[in-house]
Amino acid sequence: MTLEDARTAAPAVRRVVQFVRGHADELVSEMADRIAERESAYRPGALLTGEEVTAMCRHALANAAAVLSDDSAVALAQMRAGALLHAEQGVPVTAALHALRIGGQIVWMAVMTAETRRTGLVDASSRVWATVDALSQAVTDAYDLREARGARRNSRRRAELLDALFHGERGCSLEIAAELRLPLDGDFVVVTGVSEHGRGPLCGLEDRLLARGVMSVWQRAHEAEHGLVVLGLRFDLDQLCAELADRATTPTGVSEVFHDLDHVRAALAEASIARSAGRPGSADVVRHDQALVPLLIASAPAAARRLANAVLGGILALERRERETLLTTLQAWLEQGGSPAAAAGLLHCHRNTVGYRLRRVAELTDRDLGRPADVARLHLALDIVDVLGMRDQPSGKST
Repeated sequence: MTLEDARTAAPAVRRVVQFVRGHADELVSEMADRIAERESAYRPGALLTGEEVTAMCRHALANAAAVLSDDSAVALAQMRAGALLHAEQGVPVTAALHALRIGGQIVWMAVMTAETRRTGLVDASSRVWATVDALSQAVTDAYDLREARGARRNSRRRAELLDALFHGERGCSLEIAAELRLPLDGDFVVVTGVSEHGRGPLCGLEDRLLARGVMSVWQRAHEAEHGLVVLGLRFDLDQLCAELADRATTPTGVSEVFHDLDHVRAALAEASIARSAGRPGSADVVRHDQALVPLLIASAPAAARRLANAVLGGILALERRERETLLTTLQAWLEQGGSPAAAAGLLHCHRNTVGYRLRRVAELTDRDLGRPADVARLHLALDIVDVLGMRDQPSGKST
């Protein structure tokens, strides 16, 4: 609208305001009746009383007149407050906006009937319907605010329930299970993974499980992510581990299967131990009922580290390149059942090279590779080095 248009429209707008305020009682009465007739949410006794519907119409009319008079800040704030109250009383946003349109039509038809200067009405019409739009936006804002508050409340409540489920002292109550929609008994496992750079280690797994009809609940924090998964006849532990292997980005631990939600906390401890048995920097999925040696190492890391240093300390003290060469050769030899030829094939080098490196291992560890007891200690020490990530320690730091 140009400045000249605004000057032309101003008198007409003032007349509209005067008419609305001068005929408020009749307009409010007609609005209340028509809204109750055409919008079921406002029928007296449905959600609001007849008096409350009438009061709503009176406030809306007064607020509309104020907005038309360029006094919109307070009026729109009052409109939002009223809409928020009705939202709390259960009035749908579609019903609230419909009622506002009905009221706007009634007022505009009454103004057109009373106003004889048609040119002025045309000039004022854009302001009038802009006012209806502004009031509608205030109503929408109020409902958006309520929804955001509700989402925050629900989010806080769910966080409290998950914390009680995974870390509570008293086990899982009927209330927790009901609110999280979990069965009280069944085949359950707990999964846990460490977050990396604030990113969940099992990204998208919950949705993927849900798409397969598998129920799960997850607690996500900056450091870790825990999940309780409900297994079934069509989705067992092996299938879950396959999904985890496909999604995991860091070492992931899986508890043993349990059947009572009161055991969630103990299962989380199992899963955490299993997770710590994964190789650092890997995406290993470790089950608590398997990989017993890594689990023993992870459950007593300080003692395991001392054992590894006692057996392999001479190698761990070497410069990185030589250290890695000897450890890799030892590992290949052990994996190939003590066969230098097979180890050479795996490492793509000559058998004599493997023999030289193994003699160097025996010299640095003071172990006889022909004695089963010494080989067993070397095997265990090498497992410890891998589980605890000791290959990458600085040279000379073998303690």
